[in-house]
Amino acid sequence: MKTQDTIKVKFAMMAFFIAALTFTGNAQECATTLASKSGTVLSANPGVLTTTATSDQVVVKIRKTGGRAETQVNVYVNNVMQPDPQDVFEFDNGNYTESQYRTRTFNNVSGKTIKVQIVNQSVANTFKYTLKIDGSKKSVATTGGKVEGTLIGQTNKTIYTDGSCTPKTRIIVRRKNGRARGNIRVWEKQSNGSWQRLDQYSQTLEQNQDKKIFVVNSNKKLKVELRNVSVGNTLGYIMNALAAN
Repeated sequence: MKTQDTIKVKFAMMAFFIAALTFTGNAQECATTLASKSGTVLSANPGVLTTTATSDQVVVKIRKTGGRAETQVNVYVNNVMQPDPQDVFEFDNGNYTESQYRTRTFNNVSGKTIKVQIVNQSVANTFKYTLKIDGSKKSVATTGGKVEGTLIGQTNKTIYTDGSCTPKTRIIVRRKNGRARGNIRVWEKQSNGSWQRLDQYSQTLEQNQDKKIFVVNSNKKLKVELRNVSVGNTLGYIMNALAAN
């Protein structure tokens, strides 16, 4: 019996790991600019751009667009300045501009705070720049990730998506709590700026259901509405939109 129980446990563990690998393999990420900024830096006031990494790797890009100041650009991960001299951008004093971005890549940063600090080291001169922090993300919701809340009776929650980098978008609506039924409707943004409702993707989250997950065959911007159709019951929800194969 012990041998059979051991075999059962091993099979269960194998099934779990296979499922986990399958989920990971199906997950898609879309390249995105997490934050961007252009401006002029004076010696008394460093330029700062901060964001949270949504993937394991981010690329910091900066281009000098004007000014004469000698300038140093430092990158911090979770408020720790990156110590490698190759991680620092240094701009010599001089009246020149650059057509290409200088780049630095930082790994193993998912969920961490990325801060770029531009330090003008000249007293009299300025430094003009354009700065980007590029990464990737699974969620294509304009919020950058899942949205949570509670709907009282006869009220709506709407989320919007960026266009997916794949041909499809996966819509996820989960019930956190509450007994209300919910209607889910999807609209697709047209080239003229109007919204067209996609009735073929309309869904109902019944009282005995804890989630609705479905794929919309579109890589355009979408609008997803969840409506609590009950009068007296509440609907606690989690909503998200992901890139899908």
